[in-house]
Amino acid sequence: MVMLDTNIVLRYLLNDDEQMASEAETAIKNNDVQVNIETFA
Repeated sequence: MVMLDTNIVLRYLLNDDEQMASEAETAIKNNDVQVNIETFA
C-alpha cells in the first residue's frame, strides 16, 4: 500500500507540472493507495 502525501494529490489534481502529474497518476492508478485525513484538510 502506498501512502499519498499532499504533494502527490495536488500534482494529480492541478496538473501544473506534466511529468509530475503523470507520475502521480501512475502511482494512484497502479497501487493500492491511502490518504490521511490531514491531507484532505
